[in-house]
Amino acid sequence: MLPISAKDVIRFTPILDQIDIFRKLQSLADTDEARAAFAELIAKAQDEADTKPQPVYLLAVPGYLQRAAWRRDVRAAGAMYPGDAELFRALRDDLRACAPANLDELLSVVDEAEAATSGEVDPEAVERLGEIDRIARALGRRYAALEGDREFYLSVAPIIAARHFLLGWEGVKAEDGSDAPFERRGGLTTDETLQHLDERELRDVGRKIIGLMRVGKDQEKNSVSPSQSHDGRKPSPTETKLLTEASGNSSESGTSGTPATC
Repeated sequence: MLPISAKDVIRFTPILDQIDIFRKLQSLADTDEARAAFAELIAKAQDEADTKPQPVYLLAVPGYLQRAAWRRDVRAAGAMYPGDAELFRALRDDLRACAPANLDELLSVVDEAEAATSGEVDPEAVERLGEIDRIARALGRRYAALEGDREFYLSVAPIIAARHFLLGWEGVKAEDGSDAPFERRGGLTTDETLQHLDERELRDVGRKIIGLMRVGKDQEKNSVSPSQSHDGRKPSPTETKLLTEASGNSSESGTSGTPATC
């Protein structure tokens, strides 16, 4: 395994990173309701940061060769990231194969959503695309398979990133409350070491590392495909709702234009 230089090391505290993201989104929000929602999220996260000791993760800044090694291991794990263009193309193909009575209307919604991958996004189009997405997944055709590929990539790639580029930590505890040991062998953080992190912590660390790599336009760009990212545009009311319901207590509500089933 290629050696990792400790010259450039990032100290990463997930909750502080989260607060920074919420503040950025709050500054982009264009309604008082959205700004208030983000203010509540910021206050809650800040209170947690102030009252509970927070772990700090030491992350290497990957160089070109190290990024290539990470991509090789991701590919070896069978993880592929279908781009938005491929997902939209598969979605159209599956809808045409299904041939619902309102096919032209559904394709128009898909076209509108794809055209809005940069700039403002119509909240209604996002809501309707979500309905279409759920139907297309249920069909079990190519779109569903590509969504599965994307979900697998998003689950596996952060773990492999942590193996490669997590160099140490402070304040991480073992199950017995003692300081969790940290070990790297063969240029990689051991799986035994990573077991001290829960799934969310491991995902946060890995995603931060991937963000440092700035890999691929599909992962960086603003997307209105089912796996959305916040990349500088104003958050829509839909996205604000999803963020403020992160506790999992949300319930789906129907839209005025529910697509026909196949």
